[in-house]
Amino acid sequence: MKKKNKIHINQSTGPWCLPALFTLFALIFLTAPLSTAWSRTNNVGNDYVYWKKVGSQAAVQANRMLHNQVPRYNSTNCLALTNAGYAEVNNRATMGALDGLTNILRVSRGNHSLVELQSAPTAPLWFAVYDKISGVLAYLEVDSSAVREKSLIQSSMLFSTAVTEQINAEHLYKNAAVYGEKFDNKIFNGNEFRIVTIANALSAGVSTAAVRAFEFHDHYCPGVTSGVLLAEYIKKYFPANPGSKYFIQAVQPWCKEDALMVLLNATPGKKSYSVAYPSEEDIAAWPNWAKNVSTVAYRYDKESESWEGIALGYTWGETGCPDYGHSVMNKLCTDLWYLDQMDHPEQFVTILKRFNLPRGADPKEYARPGVDPVFLMDYWD
Repeated sequence: MKKKNKIHINQSTGPWCLPALFTLFALIFLTAPLSTAWSRTNNVGNDYVYWKKVGSQAAVQANRMLHNQVPRYNSTNCLALTNAGYAEVNNRATMGALDGLTNILRVSRGNHSLVELQSAPTAPLWFAVYDKISGVLAYLEVDSSAVREKSLIQSSMLFSTAVTEQINAEHLYKNAAVYGEKFDNKIFNGNEFRIVTIANALSAGVSTAAVRAFEFHDHYCPGVTSGVLLAEYIKKYFPANPGSKYFIQAVQPWCKEDALMVLLNATPGKKSYSVAYPSEEDIAAWPNWAKNVSTVAYRYDKESESWEGIALGYTWGETGCPDYGHSVMNKLCTDLWYLDQMDHPEQFVTILKRFNLPRGADPKEYARPGVDPVFLMDYWD
């Protein structure tokens, strides 16, 4: 059973905060009944008003928690992460919570200070507000049993979890053993890896492409980074011209697929993405040149009315990261190392083979069950 309102405070420093009077006013306003809003017949509109207030209340509570730990905290230096809009509480849409966050914290999509992470609809609704200066984060998780139909209850009862931790990379590396144990104990209720890696990457400066990719994937891991690099390589060295289009085939799939789908707008639903899951025996039977092939990109040429393709291999970089004894710190170090390499995808991506499909042939024909495109590439070539 979750412990109500567990608060953990570490010492840290940072700049000044929102006026206490504004915070007090906001708390009084946000706990007011919503009977007027709920008298409307438009349930979507009612849910929006309700969850906007939930998001606002989460922002005010997070500001208060951060100010208690960092007296000179200023919300203009914060980032907000949440699964609002994806999580459903008692089968109710929570999208309105995003506007509540932006109203109080002034975070935004455009400058990467507001991140919306995909989650299952059954996942708990959570909010994380990170102070980039001090490295302290406030984590709040909504108690679904405390969500009332028409009015908000006091914030002290609305959140089943309310904790603060210092999670900036340098602090985590220096205290890896301590935080390894904390992460194993799920101080953020299982969201430790996604919150730690994304908050630190955003603070260090991450591309829009990476943000789009890890929002869809719901966490930031080296596998997503490889997908971003593959997508950037394809756009740079195998560009789609106006009127042309891509078909992507995952020959050896991993987390990269989510990045490729988002960044190239190639999806199974649009019949422009296929995935195969070869066995070790299948890979062992491939030609030597194809042992490292991971992704095949096809591009349609409007003038010749045919498809050309490239088989791509991916090589993992030597990061120089030490073993911190825990996967969260190890993968965080890898993620941050790759940030300085994102403009040079050719350091990791290689074209293993170029080929052309017969005129009139379509890549989907070679993505059918029982067809191995690796062997066909030699024939096409």
